[in-house]
Amino acid sequence: MLINTDQELTQLVKQMIESPVIVLDTETTGLNPYLGDRLIGISILIPSTEATYYLPFRHNIGPNLPIHCLKKLAPCFADPSKVMIGFNIKFDVHILEADGLPVFNRTVDVMLGSHLNNENELSFALKRLGTKYIDSEAGAQERQLLSDLNNNKSAMLNLSPDMVAPYAEQDVILTWKLAQFMNINLTKQNLSKLWSEVNEYCAAVTHMEHTGVLIDKYRCVHNAEHAQTQIDKLYQDMVKIVGHDFNPNSVPQLREILNSKLTDKNALTKCTSPVAPILLNYRGWFKAMSTYYNGFLDTMDCNQRIHPNLNMHGTVSGRLSCTSPNLQALPKGKDQYRVRELVIAPPKHVLFSFDWSQVELRLLAHYTKEPFLQDVFKNNKDIHQETAKKLNMPRDLAKRINFGIVYGMGAEHLSESAGLDIDAAKKYLDEYHSMLPGVRKLYQSAEQIAIRNRYIPTWTGRLRHYRPEDETHKAMSNLIQGGVAEMMRMAITRLDKMLMGSQVRMNLQVHDEILFEVPEKEAVQWADPIKKVMENFKFSVPIVAAGAYGSDWSNMQDFDYDLTGYPIMRS
Repeated sequence: MLINTDQELTQLVKQMIESPVIVLDTETTGLNPYLGDRLIGISILIPSTEATYYLPFRHNIGPNLPIHCLKKLAPCFADPSKVMIGFNIKFDVHILEADGLPVFNRTVDVMLGSHLNNENELSFALKRLGTKYIDSEAGAQERQLLSDLNNNKSAMLNLSPDMVAPYAEQDVILTWKLAQFMNINLTKQNLSKLWSEVNEYCAAVTHMEHTGVLIDKYRCVHNAEHAQTQIDKLYQDMVKIVGHDFNPNSVPQLREILNSKLTDKNALTKCTSPVAPILLNYRGWFKAMSTYYNGFLDTMDCNQRIHPNLNMHGTVSGRLSCTSPNLQALPKGKDQYRVRELVIAPPKHVLFSFDWSQVELRLLAHYTKEPFLQDVFKNNKDIHQETAKKLNMPRDLAKRINFGIVYGMGAEHLSESAGLDIDAAKKYLDEYHSMLPGVRKLYQSAEQIAIRNRYIPTWTGRLRHYRPEDETHKAMSNLIQGGVAEMMRMAITRLDKMLMGSQVRMNLQVHDEILFEVPEKEAVQWADPIKKVMENFKFSVPIVAAGAYGSDWSNMQDFDYDLTGYPIMRS
């Protein structure tokens, strides 16, 4: 039903307030509310009657509800006991909040339920899942709409509300039917409780996205100018060698210049042409300028903050991935491009970083119960140094093997990464497994479970499902990586609850690290509680989180600790 009048809206709001559950979807001008995209309309389904409604607000043609009528919806979203069901609900929350409608409802994301049900789906788009599980014609209205829009969905505001309403209402119908379908399937897999926990996690991740990270705009502009200077110089250096202008980003031209079919990084490191090392340097600066400096300037909001998408369905393990931009892929430490320096603390604040120490190897120790690993972690020894002593090898090689084993590394991979001949690599791996037979036993056991059950459960019960074509030999790695992903989910959820009402903000999760903004005056008092939350896991070996602080993400200083273990910040 298309809502056209104030009276109709008032009646709908009454129904929404009385309903303990609402299903909601938004139509928008684009995908980034922090860069100006806004609501076009809202579709609503009331589960008790399954009646659907479309509320138009910003269509360029046809009747709209006055934009000030959005405020009438505020009471519907202010009730923390009410449940709001959606598909990719984080986006809807951001869009509503951009129009001054903060959401305090408990949220249920059907997309995340679909990911729990089967993380191997080819697509997590609503219409694809709806077509697969609910109705083979679920995508028909979308196809018609896209045809009307010449495949430009962002132009939806140029259609009249009566043209968009059937499509928009179909979205909430599909979302509601998928919610019921997923609830049945997740119950069968004993994953209903986990879905509830994942929805809490979703709320915490939504808060992180809303906070984003602060960028030093002046330094970003300066770095972009410096990068362009380097790019121009390196290009001229290559032109002098080649003897004519060319396009350094053209693979066909590079093949001819380098006399090589391959032009990737590995090929260039082995290439004998004098152009190759200059080209590698050129590519590094070109990426820094386009992806980082200009990329940051293009995606920051009016407050110089970037709000990336932290995708909760982007990996099969359940780890967050990051896009628009990918802040998880920034070069580490003080690299020559000085990218992490661009992420700064606000005035009178400091950045905190807490990072789990060797958490994958600690889970390996927990699962294998190997005495050597248990002793190392219970007594706070250097795992790589102790492994090096036992196997009479350099510490760097021991480190490669320790971390590589978790990912199912074989002799060929070790040979290539460590510069060893294949026989030496096999010898080192055989010695490692002789010293720690429980690792190979866990590897074999995990693979057998994956083959037999077509899934393997993590320590929380989350399932990693396997299709016939999937690589079950990676089951041990999946068990550990999925276990760490579950640890991160629980840590972020707990931290979000602990920090609620404070001035401390979680900004970002990168691998095993979480970034925070903390008021300077409160910094010392927050370091210990954050560390304790990240270490509060009951495994057979302790989980350790290392903390650091600084004015930007690159220049971070490790916490010192007093005799009682309390963090100390040096001025």
